[in-house]
Amino acid sequence: MSHEPRVDLESASPHDPVPSSPFGHLVDGLNAVGSLLIAAVMLLMCADVLMRNLANRPIDGVAEMVAASIVIIVFLQLPSTLRHGRMSRADLFLDPFLYRHPRAGRGLRGVYSLAGVFACALIAYASWPSLVRSWAHNEFLGIEGVFTFPTWPMRGVVVLGATLAAVQYLLLAWHDGRRAWGAR
Repeated sequence: MSHEPRVDLESASPHDPVPSSPFGHLVDGLNAVGSLLIAAVMLLMCADVLMRNLANRPIDGVAEMVAASIVIIVFLQLPSTLRHGRMSRADLFLDPFLYRHPRAGRGLRGVYSLAGVFACALIAYASWPSLVRSWAHNEFLGIEGVFTFPTWPMRGVVVLGATLAAVQYLLLAWHDGRRAWGAR
């Protein structure tokens, strides 16, 4: 039997609600684009299955497009996922600690968010040279003569998404830090 209280999942958030802002609208808009891309990938896969089974004519490049789309979707939706407190995490320790010691819990959560800033900034920093190289050398993904597409848009979304996720983690750390050590 669980001892967790009943929670309204629509209003619950591991972080207090973030007020609406241009940044929030940007990350939520990118999340919507990621959702549209999910729908497009599903339609593409269904069309490929139908073409394979009904006409014995698979659509070229579906595997490559799906693989690239997964990376793009993750980094388009990551900042909004953080903003709305829907990032997967282990709550076994932090939530009971936060409940018993709100100030210390918020401080600890702020430290975790700073680790997220570091990780996402490192991803963006490490991905930047790949973006520049793929743009400068006109790199393509796929099978030449069958189906190819440029890699720079995917790499650009990784840099953008990781940068925005780092900013979002920084905002969460600042918010928790203020609640833990400053204004109430």
